[in-house]
Amino acid sequence: MRKKSSVEKGTTASTLSVSALPSPCASAACAIFEMEEYDDCLSGPSFAFLFPILRAALTGPRTAPGCEAALKILDRHTPLIAGDEADASVGPLRREMASAVLELLTHDRSQAFFDPTPYDALISCYITDDDKESSGPVLSSAELAPLLGDNGALGGKNCRIGSMLALGSIASKHPRLVCKNPLIENRIWINCFEKNKAIRSAARKTWMTAFGSELDDADEDAPLPAPSKLYAIPLLPLLNHKDQSIVSAAAVAFATAMGLHPSSVEKSVIRLCSTYIDAFPTVVKEAEPKVQTKKSTIAPVVAPKKTAKKISTGLPTKKPKKSILAGAGLAGSSAGKKKIIKKPMPKAPSKAPTVTKEMLENQFKSGSSKTLDPEKESEEKVSTRLGILSVIASLADPSTNVTLDINAIKILTAFLMAYGLSDGNEKVCGAARNGARDVAATHGSSDAAIAFLIPHFEAVLNTGKADESCLGSLSNVKVPRDVAASDRRKEGAVVALGSVALHLKGEENADKIDSTINMLIDALRTPSEGVQSSVALCLSKLMKKGRTPERVETILADLMKECLQSESLAARRGAAYGISAVVKGSGIASLKKYEVVKQLEEACTNGHSKAKEGALFAIELLCDRLGLLFEPYVIVLLPALLKAFGDGDGYVRAAAANTAGLIMSKLSAHGVKLVMPAVLKAFDEPAWRTKQASIHMLGSMSHCAPKQLASCLPKVVPKLTEAFSDTHPKVKASAEEALDEISKVIRNPEVSQIAQILLKALTDPATGTIKALESLIETEFLHAIDAPSLALIVPVLHRGLRDRAATTKRYGALIAGNMCTMIDDPRDFVPYLPILLPDLKVVLLDPIPDVRSI
Repeated sequence: MRKKSSVEKGTTASTLSVSALPSPCASAACAIFEMEEYDDCLSGPSFAFLFPILRAALTGPRTAPGCEAALKILDRHTPLIAGDEADASVGPLRREMASAVLELLTHDRSQAFFDPTPYDALISCYITDDDKESSGPVLSSAELAPLLGDNGALGGKNCRIGSMLALGSIASKHPRLVCKNPLIENRIWINCFEKNKAIRSAARKTWMTAFGSELDDADEDAPLPAPSKLYAIPLLPLLNHKDQSIVSAAAVAFATAMGLHPSSVEKSVIRLCSTYIDAFPTVVKEAEPKVQTKKSTIAPVVAPKKTAKKISTGLPTKKPKKSILAGAGLAGSSAGKKKIIKKPMPKAPSKAPTVTKEMLENQFKSGSSKTLDPEKESEEKVSTRLGILSVIASLADPSTNVTLDINAIKILTAFLMAYGLSDGNEKVCGAARNGARDVAATHGSSDAAIAFLIPHFEAVLNTGKADESCLGSLSNVKVPRDVAASDRRKEGAVVALGSVALHLKGEENADKIDSTINMLIDALRTPSEGVQSSVALCLSKLMKKGRTPERVETILADLMKECLQSESLAARRGAAYGISAVVKGSGIASLKKYEVVKQLEEACTNGHSKAKEGALFAIELLCDRLGLLFEPYVIVLLPALLKAFGDGDGYVRAAAANTAGLIMSKLSAHGVKLVMPAVLKAFDEPAWRTKQASIHMLGSMSHCAPKQLASCLPKVVPKLTEAFSDTHPKVKASAEEALDEISKVIRNPEVSQIAQILLKALTDPATGTIKALESLIETEFLHAIDAPSLALIVPVLHRGLRDRAATTKRYGALIAGNMCTMIDDPRDFVPYLPILLPDLKVVLLDPIPDVRSI
């Protein structure tokens, strides 16, 4: 099953290739036990000889039995790396020791190590001599490399935290080493903007330490010292990283650095746009070689020029005869026939022009199309373009403090119109549309910007063509000029124009604002979810501009009519987006003032199928846009939503399922407490349709946030298992689907693999319980157990502990004991204590000694 530990010598003495230990490995366990029992540092050569065993024990997702002390032994020998106790045999192992600890941090089992923790051991690996700063580099680039690579500052959560702590320890003693190295500075700077709070806090502390100041834990918004002016070079490659969290952090880090270096803003904008253009596919040039290759294939086949030249030379009939003799080898014997040798000579120039003019040109063109083939490089190109657009979106974030002058605005908006909005990739085009909207809303408030942006966007809206003269030094060779690109530009220009309208003031601009709002409402009919979402976000911000507050009632009435009565699915969905935008922009009071909820409830209950679907669209998007503010209305709409689950139209049922899932994902802990009693009450109704609808709602609770999910699952799963005793087959099928939905949100990979076996035990406990317990016993857990996993495992344990068979009770008790040590959050296990503790107490009094001993 596992490879044995092996050590291979590389080209240098410091390179080791070590694989994980097999489990169990008696020889390695014996060696580690002896080292631990020695309770002191080994000699340098002895530790260097035994270090591969320690590294193998720290490699892989499993901890081999008897090898738990490997990290403690490694940490004990870190003083031999440098300082007064330094040993020449251990010093070169610094990089390998740090790599071993970082490898351990990539796995969940690292959380089980204490005294020392992996973080402490990693910091100890970078112990240095205090008096070496003036005599040269304290740490070489090779020694620092593990902290900066994919297992370090660009790795998982624990690796990144450990790297930041280790770099902070280095910076506290040698701040110049951190500040003078662009790569180290880059890795710390990017993690200062990570969304994860633990990583961000550790990185910010390290950054402040490197610049000679301290940062309190509570002061998260304290301004950071500026990085070097060369920030763009190491940040650009990270915009194409495989980890999306690193891409997001790099985008914010890039924008923040631009804000801290105002003089570099325009150059950075040009650099970003040029990088995007380099990754832009050359779709237009692909079509040309296809036509020309056909000509190149026809040219050598049809060659009338050859016959013309043959006729002009004279005696064409004798040439084939002599070529036959030449092919037989008789031409060489006749020495006196020199004219025969001269006559084939004109054939060579007759072939040459056909090759050089057309075929060679076509070869070059076909070669260039292969190197720029967007199909082969599409994923890399798309990720690069999305990374650039994420930086542009971050430029509109107020926290980055970026100020764009009119020249930068011209270049950026012209680039977005020419390339971004015309991008053939839907995801990239949507990101460009949102970027143009946000840039216009954030940086388009000055008079000069308004004077440029409004005519610019209106021209794009009318013609569908970008103003390439504003691109400046940027290339316009790849700008798409087809009809589809023009349509995409027009869609984006509408949204961008709406963002510029936010900055219009005074009565003289009231008509302009009204016309812009009408244009946005018309754009809601576009059959694109991305366009409708962008338009709705822009529309909500215009609800209090100009004469719009006076038009809210009529706007809502028109949108409600289109949402409930339109024949087009895109129009109904767009009108639902518009309703949510108008309510968001005009205030939550408009829901009651204009009876929005009442109309939606009536349509969802008594309307025809299209009206029901439109009403469900509106409820879904209102909940999405209003969030917690819409929670009180969820209870009012819950009966109508439950009724929609049993509708005869499949589209209505699908809309109800999507709406219920989004509502559950937005509910707070208080909202779950409000919704749960009503759903459970519907479950107890005798009508099977009502019970089936409540089961669908219980299954949709799998979309809840993790905290709410952990609190509601202990009540949800028992109810779903109870539904399997119902006599109606559709109720059973719905319960099975609901449990399957819950199993899909399991994050533990080991439990996910046996989820179907656990579900079988819940649906058929008489025959499936023992098999599920055996599967749990045979599974070797390498990851923490989350709340959805507990929701499936605990009912099986509850059944096993109450079984008559001694083996089943032994398995249940054993699993319950081991499971307590692998729970991700102990609070997730608290709701199950009243279920398992009484069963365990009964097992303690079991008459069979083997059962009691567990």
